[in-house]
Amino acid sequence: MKLLRTSLFIGLIILLVASCKKSDSGTDNTYPKQVSITYKVSSTTTNSLVSITYDNETGGLTTADNPALPFTKTITKTVNKYNIITLGYFVNPAQTVKLEILVNNQVVKSQVYTNPNSTVSYTFQ
Repeated sequence: MKLLRTSLFIGLIILLVASCKKSDSGTDNTYPKQVSITYKVSSTTTNSLVSITYDNETGGLTTADNPALPFTKTITKTVNKYNIITLGYFVNPAQTVKLEILVNNQVVKSQVYTNPNSTVSYTFQ
């Protein structure tokens, strides 16, 4: 009986220690943090758009007029939790356009549109 109690006690201690260990999901959820953001715009039907707009390093918007496709822009930015970044385009007439946002080389948002203008956004969690 004493051996059973000792075994149970040791088992509970091990379970308690294991449950207190921090989980390592491989992502850094500490803010503010510096990230690399890559904006990508491509299309199967056109060589250029009227304009592409994206959030820049300082929190403002940058517009690229008449950009050739495929378009890629990488910036480094310090972000806080719940900050939102956006990527948009305008073309006339409407054509198929793919917008992608990558954070630290991982695709976090990707969408294909057939409208003359659209925007995609990503919120840091």
